[in-house]
Amino acid sequence: MKALLLCLLLAPAALRAGDGPRFTDEAGPAGLAGVSAQNPVWADLNGDGWPDAVLGSTHGGRTTYVFLSTPTAGGGRAFYDFTADSGLNSAPAPSTAPRAGSALVFGDADNDGDLDVFSARYSEFEKPRASPAGEIVRGADGNPVYETPDDGLRSALLVNDGSGRFSHVERAGVENPPETTTSAAFLDYNNDGVLDLYAGNWYREYGVSFLCYPSRLYKGLGNGMFEETTAAAGLLTTPTEGRPDSSRPVYGVSHCDWDNDGLADLLVPAYGRQANRLWRNNGDGTFRDAGPESGFDGDAVRHGRYPAGVKRKPEPEWRSHGNTFSAACADYDNDGDMDVFLSEITHGWAGEASDRSSVLENLGKKKGFAFRRRPGLLYRVHRDTRSWNQGDMRAAWADFDNDGLADLLLASGDYPDGQYLRLFRQVKPRKFRDITAEAGLDWESSGGISVADYDRDGDLDILAGKSWMRLPAHRRGERPAPALLRNGLANGNHWLAIKLEGRGAGATNRGGVGVRVTVKAGRLVQTREIHTSQGHAGLANEQVLHFGLGQAAKADSVEVNWLTGTAVYRDAAADRYIKITEGAGLADWSPAR
Repeated sequence: MKALLLCLLLAPAALRAGDGPRFTDEAGPAGLAGVSAQNPVWADLNGDGWPDAVLGSTHGGRTTYVFLSTPTAGGGRAFYDFTADSGLNSAPAPSTAPRAGSALVFGDADNDGDLDVFSARYSEFEKPRASPAGEIVRGADGNPVYETPDDGLRSALLVNDGSGRFSHVERAGVENPPETTTSAAFLDYNNDGVLDLYAGNWYREYGVSFLCYPSRLYKGLGNGMFEETTAAAGLLTTPTEGRPDSSRPVYGVSHCDWDNDGLADLLVPAYGRQANRLWRNNGDGTFRDAGPESGFDGDAVRHGRYPAGVKRKPEPEWRSHGNTFSAACADYDNDGDMDVFLSEITHGWAGEASDRSSVLENLGKKKGFAFRRRPGLLYRVHRDTRSWNQGDMRAAWADFDNDGLADLLLASGDYPDGQYLRLFRQVKPRKFRDITAEAGLDWESSGGISVADYDRDGDLDILAGKSWMRLPAHRRGERPAPALLRNGLANGNHWLAIKLEGRGAGATNRGGVGVRVTVKAGRLVQTREIHTSQGHAGLANEQVLHFGLGQAAKADSVEVNWLTGTAVYRDAAADRYIKITEGAGLADWSPAR
């Protein structure tokens, strides 16, 4: 009886009928239930205006599934398997071996109007094999025996021919040394209209030492070619541990204009209780780490002590931060600057020095663009003070009810104590409520997430992966299949969706990556940017901007900040897709049927 009363007290109040989003899983009818998926991404691969489903899987061996969107007889959308034709699993010639990326990041690298892909390579070629006693295994020559032999395959750029078929670019310049790359982002850091690439790298010998590979920056040269500029940009870190300039284990990469200066900044979450980095763009081709001064590096509790009864020595300060996987940028409070949600893995036994998942509220120019950390905005309940886990690895901001306030989708997994896909609705400015149950979400141990209006009906839907890590007793079905969570919103709120197209080199990159758009509708003022990655393993949404307008039947103004200048459009009618082209104006945009 007490347990029932506690559940009733903790349960959120029911939503009014039709007030909020409610989701149904359409993966089966849409043709997506027959494969496994851990890291999904929505991306329009063939340029028909409809987002396609790219599903990264590690179940039974690493592979990538590609499903192209197609109309159904009833006017809906389904997906057909395009994996073999896509070429995303092929290795560069002359090899005929399969090669699937550990993270796929999409961007128009060659400015030809379609999405290309950086395929990251998770290669642990320098990790020594360990004996059951934890000792390094050595060969007859006394040298370490490595767990994974070097197969010669590296990270790579694959270019799109416009139909969703990809081919390797030989010596594109992003084939880094044999380093373990976990994530990446395309961005235009030098504002030359050509996308650049930042690749986030991992431990050198995970479980053996804290030494890590440096993460690397590649300057885009055009035509899909790059050159490494890590050192010249001030980003090269050292193979040490515990120092401000030490390389750190990166599990996610994000980018946004954090300080409103028109320059793309790099947000680099760190794993292993190490400090996050916020590489602030200096505007001269270099960066500096603003993590400590901004509060992005970690919370204020840095004593490293474990709770009483946990038989571990206190951690040094440099190991008193978080296990940060993702850094999702958005102007969640509609005040004109980019805030961030940091998603963390946290355990009750780790104590207070291990950072919790948190909203980082940008305090703006007057306070030097510092962050105020607000972990309490998302209320979480733990019935056990010691054994609980939070496997928060991925997050996405999106306005699922079209009321003009960004909601937070949080994907938790990999632990058996209630790790689910959760939806926190922003019910009024800076106030959230967990509406997971009311929204019809029941997705345990969520993998990656990606958001798009896949059926172009004006509300945002979710593609969610599944993780079976550490969950032998919770597995259902033959494989960790994805969920296609269709939004059945019916509250009458209006919306506006915007696709951007820049002019390319010498102006704004063709995909509009990093372009800031502000939409005003009555009292609502919303700011969005196009991002290619927001964290772990290429976490990203469709590269189309979606604005909920509430009861406003039009946007009073749409302001687009191109590199070549600002364009403003008045009285844009709601409930439609529009395309805005740099230098050519605004037009209705109707995806092909």
